[in-house]
Amino acid sequence: MFIYNNGISGGPSMKTKSIKREAVVLLLAALMVFSSVTVLANTNISSTPAKPVEPTRDPLVWDNNILYHGALGGIIVAIYHPDGTGTGMPADDFQFTTETQITGVFWQGGYFQTESAQGNKDYGWPWHIIFWNDDGNGDHPADPPIYNETFQNASIPHTFWYNYTRTDVTPPRQYYVFNYTLMDIPVITFEANKKYWISIIGEGLPFPQSCWVRHNESYGGILLHESMIRAPAWAYPDWTAMHVLAPDGLNHDLNFQLFGGTPGDTTPPVTHCSYDGTNPVTVTITATDDMSGVNHTYYNLDAGGYVEYTAPFQVTVPGNHTMWCYSVDKAGNQEIPHYCNFTVTQPAIGITIKKGLGITAVIKNTGTTTLTNISWNIKLTGGIIILGKNKPGTIATLAPAATYNAKDFVLGFGKTNIVVTAGSASANATGIVVIIIVL
Repeated sequence: MFIYNNGISGGPSMKTKSIKREAVVLLLAALMVFSSVTVLANTNISSTPAKPVEPTRDPLVWDNNILYHGALGGIIVAIYHPDGTGTGMPADDFQFTTETQITGVFWQGGYFQTESAQGNKDYGWPWHIIFWNDDGNGDHPADPPIYNETFQNASIPHTFWYNYTRTDVTPPRQYYVFNYTLMDIPVITFEANKKYWISIIGEGLPFPQSCWVRHNESYGGILLHESMIRAPAWAYPDWTAMHVLAPDGLNHDLNFQLFGGTPGDTTPPVTHCSYDGTNPVTVTITATDDMSGVNHTYYNLDAGGYVEYTAPFQVTVPGNHTMWCYSVDKAGNQEIPHYCNFTVTQPAIGITIKKGLGITAVIKNTGTTTLTNISWNIKLTGGIIILGKNKPGTIATLAPAATYNAKDFVLGFGKTNIVVTAGSASANATGIVVIIIVL
């Protein structure tokens, strides 16, 4: 699955290249500068990128504005070299508020080619995941890396994301970008409130294909410090702010996500339910967790199947109800589902539908208190209804045991369905409309 690399270089050992070979590499590096780093605008996006779906195995613990992509910034070329410097080695920072273990990384990487007939070509080159400590000033990584791993392309699930074409050069240059989801890195623990840096670098020749899409302060903002880059082939051997290389001169960040959890968190969340009202009943679900925090909460109402809870909801069907619920924290601990019961009372409104010359809905207060501002509506569906298809109204006050006749003049033909609502109560019937008579 992967090869571990020791030392600052982090790269596999290789025989010394000839001067001619190095000249070719530098020529390709120059092409990268021209064709990739300068591409910020005038791109033709051939498909609409979407924000990736969070993997279900490990919680998302850091999102570095993954939504913002090529047309909002461009691409950063990042080719890994055996000397450890790389033709272009970008790095971006992250920081957690609690001690966090990283087990997965998501990023976008691309391939550059001039042969459009090749399509969305995947060259299959390996990728390097590198983590660094901060230099202590918060503005660039500190040598040597604290983690450097090489992952073969075949072991990394990835899918085509989008492409764009530079039409201002001949022949037009194609750029193909893929989504990479690597959820199999060894567990790495990062301290709380301490800044770290990450580099994700593709390895391959002859094409300058490996890249990250990027965004700038106009789209999504900068998280922590601006991303940095070290690129000796471009005359930047030391860590340099990304905006120095960017043609627009704006600060830039890299796009990536980190997945994992909080070490030592083995306690599942605790979920509580509360209810307000009698009809409708408003159901509110809350959950708490002692360490990593609540990630998801689910409920199952009346054996209807589990769905994720996002906001309070109302239940209006009269009778007894049973609801199961549980939560999962960001460390993956799942609470044992438990249930609670609640009752929705019969509405304090009775509705009787009468047919004849039009439709009359007799609305009665069946409760013990005076009702006010009761909205009612008579709706007909089916048949040919010329007039009276939808009739709304409001009852200002309705005393206990009192009734109100809501009338709807109807003109039409054919069989129709009649639905009457008043407050939270409803009633329905079928009828046949013959001109102005409802049978």
